[in-house]
Formats: sequence, structure tokens, C-alpha cells
Amino acid sequence: MIEHRATHAALRALARVLLACLCIAATPAFPQQQAATRPRDPPSSFVAFAFHDVVDAAKELDDDGVTADRLVGFFDWLRGNGWTPVSLDDIARARRGERPLPARAVLLTFDDGYRSLYTRVYPLALAYGYPIVSALVGEWMNAPPGAMVRYGDRDVPREHFIDWNQAREMQRSGLVEFALHTQSLHGEAIGNPQGNTMPAAVTRSYTQGAGYQSEAAFVQALRADLEAGRALMQRELGRAPRALVWPYGRYNATGIRVARELGFEFALALDVGASYLADPMRIARYLPTYNPSLADLTRNLQPDPNGRRIDRLVCLDPEGLWRGDADASNEALGSAIERARVLGVTALIVDAVRRDAQGRLVAAWFPTSELPLAGDWLSRIAWQMRTRAGVKVYVRLPHRAALATLGDEARVQRLYADLGGMVPLDGWLLEDADAPASPMRFADPPPLYEHRPGIPPSRSAWVQRVRRQSMQAAPDSAANPDALGWQAFARLDSARPGLELVWLAPAGTSTPHPLADISLVPVAFDEALAEDRLAAIDPRMTYWFTGDVPPDAQALKRTALAYQTRGAVSIGWCPDDPSGDLPNAAIAAPGVSAAEFPLRR
Repeated sequence: MIEHRATHAALRALARVLLACLCIAATPAFPQQQAATRPRDPPSSFVAFAFHDVVDAAKELDDDGVTADRLVGFFDWLRGNGWTPVSLDDIARARRGERPLPARAVLLTFDDGYRSLYTRVYPLALAYGYPIVSALVGEWMNAPPGAMVRYGDRDVPREHFIDWNQAREMQRSGLVEFALHTQSLHGEAIGNPQGNTMPAAVTRSYTQGAGYQSEAAFVQALRADLEAGRALMQRELGRAPRALVWPYGRYNATGIRVARELGFEFALALDVGASYLADPMRIARYLPTYNPSLADLTRNLQPDPNGRRIDRLVCLDPEGLWRGDADASNEALGSAIERARVLGVTALIVDAVRRDAQGRLVAAWFPTSELPLAGDWLSRIAWQMRTRAGVKVYVRLPHRAALATLGDEARVQRLYADLGGMVPLDGWLLEDADAPASPMRFADPPPLYEHRPGIPPSRSAWVQRVRRQSMQAAPDSAANPDALGWQAFARLDSARPGLELVWLAPAGTSTPHPLADISLVPVAFDEALAEDRLAAIDPRMTYWFTGDVPPDAQALKRTALAYQTRGAVSIGWCPDDPSGDLPNAAIAAPGVSAAEFPLRR
């Protein structure tokens, strides 16, 4: 007990030193926000942050770390601007209706159990009285002193992380609660025949010769891992964790189900947006990267910025990159990746299937029980484009064509389940679907606090997601004009939560789909500069230039600039030929690139 009190006093002393050295009493360089009026109903949402390592000097930073002065400045700003850090106990009590959350509630979490959790974060928590949640990886904690721990793509000393004695001390303070970050799944697994490594907690692993792990084997392995982690923390800390933090923020419906069955009350990810008391198994968190400034940190306390997104979309047919031979196919894919970087596109719309002249599905670019395999190629394209070119991948798999081919809605659902389970996609293109009949009412989430003045609160991604969930909840209702399409999207979103919906509007459409993240309005390229078209530009729409052949690069650049001059924000085109570089990327890029200058290369 004497030793514990001495350590506790030493940490408080260290906190005072940190506060003095970092001058946290300095006035912020920008005006404080005015406190929002407390809503009439108790708050039902909060914001969460996912910090990692905390270091003293910028030269010690990794991608996810922050310097101590930034963290202290942020803590001080929270206190001075009416924000209240809350614990999981506070959230649990609010869920039970025992005590409401404060008007501006923020959950502070620190992942991976870095040593700085004890030497930097814990003293600050004591000084401020802020509760925090820390996520621990079981196998890292159990590594013996002097051992090396595999962390990402490198080995680091075991001493890089806290030990169980430090964890127990922090837990006794009442300010630190520990969550499970899995026992041994904070790493990657091989996810396709080409050897791409993907987050292990959501990937059915691929083994040469044996093929893909079955869904049943994947579920069994996930369950065994979480059970082992809970047992370890129960033994070392005297209590089983009630919160699960998904490695890399990746999760799916299967994982949520397993976690609930094992007794977890909360699950934390890295989704964008607010977190809701009604959905404790999908707590969204903002991940600070590259040591963000205080202005950036505080900006993310408002998870609904409603800022206009800038999209540059290009279609891609895997057939054009498929050579049959692995080396030749990868070479073609590599050239397409570099071209996407030069063009400055933000996303690709990639065909998931081969289709015949009548539009029927004849083969798939992903493993499925419902269609012949054209090649196990889509997963490779999606992962390489995302990680090397930094672009999103939206897949094109038309549900009505799938039904015409398969003849059975149950088979269509299995096709989409296979797509979601096998391919790391970012979104889906909804085709052949009219906009919902007007008027329609959707279930909007309550605002966290006041929206930015003058900007409608209806276009943000997290609002769209809640609206879509209300649509999917009653797929056979009269309000839903295309039940099969929404069921297909629900299948995909179950496997890859947080997917974006891209809607290809019928010709003549002038307003965006109320449930889509991106609404594409097709424009015949040879008529794209017609004055009546330019006069009717809506900045909420993405103008999708189409034709029989890829557009000429000079004409594309001229057209794109003309549309942007008249108010268009987002554009795209189809077809595109990456192998033939049509349109020529170097010529078109100055007019179409969404990259910051200089162009990404």
C-alpha cells in the first residue's frame, strides 16, 4: 500500500511537471466556441477519439502518434469549452436511463497499451480527472521481458508496452478502464491468392493449396481468440472486459454477433460520425494521425461537418487488366495504379462480373457459389488500389441483371453475401433504381449539437447511413420502390459496415437520391458542353460523362473545367482504358485531378 501511494504521488508530481513544461494555461489561439443550448431531450449521442502513442518530440512520432503538448492542449481546450469526457460507466447509465449524458460528451480512448499510456497519459488523466479507455492486445501483454513483439510490419521490444502491474495500478485509480483489442488478431492474414495481407479479424484467410478459410472456421477462430483474451484479462485484472476494440477499426456483422454472444457490451471501431447510446456495438471514433493541430482535433468534435465532398470517379473493367498469367496481370494492374495516381481520381467503379451482350451475368471476378469464376482478381484490384493509389473501390454488380440470370432472389442474396465476404470494397453502385417517391420521411439521427450555420444537416455520411437503415428495416413497404436493391446493399453492408452507396440516376434526373452518398447523373460526352446542360448544374450531383469509347483527353479536360466553372464539384467518366492510357492521363490530369498540387505521382 505504501509503495502504491508513493507511485501515485510520483505520477501526480509528473503530471504537474508536464503541465508546467507544456504551458497548458495558455489561451487558445482562436476564440472559444459558445456553449450550445442544452437540448430539451437528454443527449443520445457522443463523440469518441482513438489516440495511440504519446511522445515528447516530433522526431519520435509514428503515423498514429501525437506529441504530449498537442494532447495537453486538447485536454485543456475540452475543459475550457464545455466538453465533458465520459466513461463507459457514464454511457451505460445513460443507456439505462439512470443519468443522462452531458450536452457535450466525449469518450477518450487510447489503443495498443503503449508505455506512454502509463508515463504520459495516466498522469494527465489524474491531473484533469478525465476517464479513459485503453485497449490491450493479449499476446503483447503476455510477452516476457526482453522479447520482441510483432507490431504492424516491424518487431518492437516488449518494453514498448505497459505491463500487467502498471495496468492494475491504473485500473485501481478508477479513471482507466481496459478493453480487449483481441488476443492475437491485431495483425494481418493473407486474403487472396496474390498474397495481399488484410486485417485478420475480418478476413477469411487464404492458404496456397487449401484455398479460402470457410466461414464456419473463421467464426470458430474469432470466437476462440476473443474467449482467450477475455479469460486472460479476467485473470490478470480481476474482471473480464466489457468493451471490444476492433484492430484497425475493421469489423463486420459476424464479429458483432460473436462479441455479443460472449458478453461484450460495447464494441469500438474507427467509423466516421457520431456514436449513439442506442448502438453500443458500433461506437465510431476519430483517429488522429500525423500529430494533428489543436484546430484539427477540435474540428473533429463535430462529426457532421457537412462539407461538400469532391469526387473524381472512373470506371474499371477487370477484363482489361486480366492476362491469365499472374505476372503479366500484376504488371498491368501496377500501370493502372500509377495512372490512377496521375489522374488524381478519388474512386474507381469496378465491374464485379462479366456480362454478355444481353446483359446477363456469365462469370464473376470473385469466388462465389452462384457463378463461374472468371478469375480471383477483384480482391487484388481493390486492395492494391486502396493501399497503393489511395483510392476507394466501388463495385458494380447490378441486382436486376443478377436476378434475371439467377432467377431466384435467394441466390441473388448469396451472390452479394459472397461479394461482401471476399472483397474489401468501399461501396456499391445502385443501378436501375428510381429515386424514392416523394414525399418520403426517413429516420434522421438527433444532432449532436448545433449544425454549422447555413448548411442543411441532411447530406452527411452518418445521416445517410441512419436513413438507409430505416429504409432497409422495412424492405417490403410501399415506401421502398426497389426492395431487392436495398436487400443487396444490406448484405454488403453487413459484411463491410460503413459502405457508401453510389446511385446511377436515370436520364433526366435533376436532384440527388436522398439515401445515396454519391448521385451520378449521366451526361452524353459529345453533348456535355450544351448551354442548357451547363445552366442546370447542381453541385450536389456528380456528372458522369459516358460514351461508346473513352473520351479524348483534351476534350475531357476542357469539359471538366467548363463544368467546374459553372459550379460542378464532382465528375467522372466511363469507359476508360488504363492499358491504352485513354484518355491520356498526363493531358487530362490538370482539368480533372482532385489531388492537391503537385499531382500525386
